[in-house]
Amino acid sequence: MPAHPHRWRRALAWAALILLLVVLAIAGYGAWRWQHIRDAVGIVGLDWQGAELSLAGLRLKQLALEQQAADGRRLQLAADAVQLDWSLGLRAPRLDRLAVGELRLVWQAALAPSGQASRLPDLEQLAALLARLPSELTVARIVADLPCPAARCQLTGSLHLQQAGAALLPASVHLDLTEGAHRLRLDGELRGSPDAAELELALRLDDREHLAARATLLRAGAARELHGRLQLPARPPVPWLHTWLAQTLGAAAAPLAQLPDDLELTAEWQLRLPDVWQPEQGLPRQLTIDRLHLQGRLPQWRREALTLRAVDADLPLTGQWQAPRLQLTAAAGAQLAARRLEQPDLGLRLDDLRASLAGLQFDRGEDGTWRLAGPLALKAGRVEHAQLKPQRWSWQGTLSAKGDEQRLAGRLGNAAGLALQLDGGVKGGALDLQTSLPPLALAGGNPLAATLSAWPALLELSAGSLVAEASLQLPADARPPTATLAVELNGASGVYDRTELQALDAHLDGRLEEGQLWLELPAVRAQRVNSGVPLGPLEARLRYVTTPDALQAGTLILYKLNAGLLGGQARARPDAFAVAQRPLTLHLEATDLELAELLEVYPAEGLSGSGRLDGALPLRLERDGLHIDQGRLAARPPGGVLQVRSERIRAYGQRNPALRLVTLALEDFRYDRLDSQVDYAPTGELHVLLHLSGSNPALERGRQVNLTINLEENVPALLTSLQLSGRVNEAIQRRVQQSLQRRD
Repeated sequence: MPAHPHRWRRALAWAALILLLVVLAIAGYGAWRWQHIRDAVGIVGLDWQGAELSLAGLRLKQLALEQQAADGRRLQLAADAVQLDWSLGLRAPRLDRLAVGELRLVWQAALAPSGQASRLPDLEQLAALLARLPSELTVARIVADLPCPAARCQLTGSLHLQQAGAALLPASVHLDLTEGAHRLRLDGELRGSPDAAELELALRLDDREHLAARATLLRAGAARELHGRLQLPARPPVPWLHTWLAQTLGAAAAPLAQLPDDLELTAEWQLRLPDVWQPEQGLPRQLTIDRLHLQGRLPQWRREALTLRAVDADLPLTGQWQAPRLQLTAAAGAQLAARRLEQPDLGLRLDDLRASLAGLQFDRGEDGTWRLAGPLALKAGRVEHAQLKPQRWSWQGTLSAKGDEQRLAGRLGNAAGLALQLDGGVKGGALDLQTSLPPLALAGGNPLAATLSAWPALLELSAGSLVAEASLQLPADARPPTATLAVELNGASGVYDRTELQALDAHLDGRLEEGQLWLELPAVRAQRVNSGVPLGPLEARLRYVTTPDALQAGTLILYKLNAGLLGGQARARPDAFAVAQRPLTLHLEATDLELAELLEVYPAEGLSGSGRLDGALPLRLERDGLHIDQGRLAARPPGGVLQVRSERIRAYGQRNPALRLVTLALEDFRYDRLDSQVDYAPTGELHVLLHLSGSNPALERGRQVNLTINLEENVPALLTSLQLSGRVNEAIQRRVQQSLQRRD
C-alpha cells in the first residue's frame, strides 16, 4: 500500500512533463508559424495597446501595422478603437463584425518596371481584399494617403459594409467621402437569391441625387437574364468633382470631365447570360444584349465654333459582348435630333436636324480599335447659308468609320428637287469630298435656281441639260485647300433679263490650288442671242484667275469672242482685264454687216437699203456705266442704196423747202460713201454722226449730193420698242410689260 502514492506522483510528473513539452511545442510552432506568416506577407512591424481578449472577440485601444513587400509595396496602418467580434463553433470560426473608430493608412504601390510607382490596386486585388473581411465592417473615420497619377492624394470619409459571407446575399455598402466642404455618398444594396438577385446603387453629391441604378438578375428557363435601369438626372455644375477626379485618377477621369453637367441620361437594358454561368464565377466573359435603350437630352453642346441646341438622343440597340469585343446594332427608331445647329465661322445654321441611325453597327475589336458602319439618314428642316436659299435638305447613304478615318457616301437633296451624289471622308484630320450632279433636264424645272443664292435672278433656263462634278480636299496641316469643278451645259435655252438664249453649250472647269482659283470656259457656243438685235452663232473662250478671299478682284482673260451680227461678224480682240479696276476697255470689230438687216431691225417707217459695213467700236466700262467713244462704221466700196419712202417724211419735206431736196434725194439714194462716228453714254443715249455721198438718178440728172446727218437714239427705249414689237419671245415681252407697269 505505501508504494501507491509514489507511483501516482511519478505518473503526474510524467504527465506534467509531457504537457509542458506539448505547450512548448505549440508555442514554438506558433512562433515559427507567426514568423513564417510575417515573412510571407511582409509584416515588418506590428504593435498594439489596450488588448482585451475574450471568447466573443478582441478589443484593441490602438493598432499599428506596417507591411513591406519585395516588389516595393508598402502599407502603413494605424487604427483606434478596434473591436473584432467572432463566433466560435464546431467548424471554422466566423468573423462577424469589425468596427474601427478611426483608420489611418498610407499605401505605396509596387514599383513598375520603369521604376515609377504604380497606381491604385486593380479589381482583382480589391476583390481578394474584400473576401477576407468580416460580415460587417464599420469605419467611423478613414484618412487615407494614396498614390495618384500626379502626386499623392488624400481621401477622407467613412465606410459601412455588410455581407453574408459564403451566401453572398444580402449585402450593402455605404461610403461617404469628403473633399473640402463637399460630400460624396455612395449607397449600394444587393438582395434576393443567386437566381433572383436585385442590386440598387445611388450616388449623391452634396445631398443631391447624381446617379441611380437598379439591376435584377432573373432565371428564364435554363438561362439567366439581367435587367436594369440607370438614371443620370440634370444637375448643377460640380467643378470640384472634376478637379478631384483628375487629381485622383489622372487621364482615366478625362471621359468623365467631358460629360456635360446638364446632360439627362436614361439607360435600360436586358442582357442574356451564358447558360453555364453561375454567380460565384464572377462577371461573365460574354453577354447577349437583347435590348439596350439609351435616351439622353442636352440643352446645349459646344465644340469650338460649333453649337448644337436642344439635343435629344433615342437609341434602341441590340448586340453581343464577348470580352473584349463588343458589337452593337442600332434598332428601328434609333435617332439623334437637335433643334438647331450653328457654325458662325461658316455662316451656317440648320434647324430641326435629325439623324436616323437604324441599322448602324458599332464594333469594338479585340485589339481595342472600333469601327462604325451602316446606313445613315440626315434631315434638316431648314438650312441657312449666304450661298444657299433657305429650305429643307436631306442626305441618305452609308457611314464607315474606323480609328481616325471616316467616310460617307450617299445622295443629297433638297425641297427644290436638287439631287446630288455626295461622297466624302476624313483621314488623319484631312477632309476629302466629291460630289456630282447627274444629268438634269432643265425642261422639268431648274432646282439650281431655287437653291443657289448667287444664281442670277434674271436668268431662266427652260430647255437643255446640265451635268456637274466637284471635289474638295482640306489637308490636316497648314497647307491650303484644293478643289476642282466641272460643269457641262448642253442645248440650253432660256432668258437672261430681256435677252433670249437659244442652243447654248458651255463647259466650265474650275480649280483651286496653292491659294489660286482658276475658272475657265474653254468653249461657249450659242446658236442665237437676241435682245431685239439678234446675235449668232456666238463663240467664246475665257479664263478668270483670282483668290478665294478676293473673288471679285481677279483677272479676266478673253481669248476669243465672235458672234454673227446682221449677216456679218462681230469680233473682240483678245485681252486681259483686272475686273476690279476701271476703266475696262474692249475693242469690238465689226465686219461685213448687211445694211439691209440693220435697217430691218431699226423701227423706221419706209426705210430700206443695201450695202455692207465694217468698223470698230471701242467699249469702255467706267464706274458710271458703258461708254463708246468715236466708234466707226463705214460702207464697203462700191457702196449701196438707201431708200426712204414715207408719205409722212415726203409731206414734211414739202412743208420745209430747206429739206425738200434731202427728202427727194433719199427716196432712191445711190451712195458711194457711207461712214459714221458712234458715241454712247451710260444714260443710254446713242449719238451717230453720219456722212453720206452719192446721188439719186431721178434728181437733177444724178447730181452728187453730200449729206451729214445727226442721229440720236435712246438705246434702252429702242430695245424696249423692239422687244414689244414681237421680235423676241413671249417671256421677254412679259418682263418688259411688267417693268413698264412698275414705272407707271
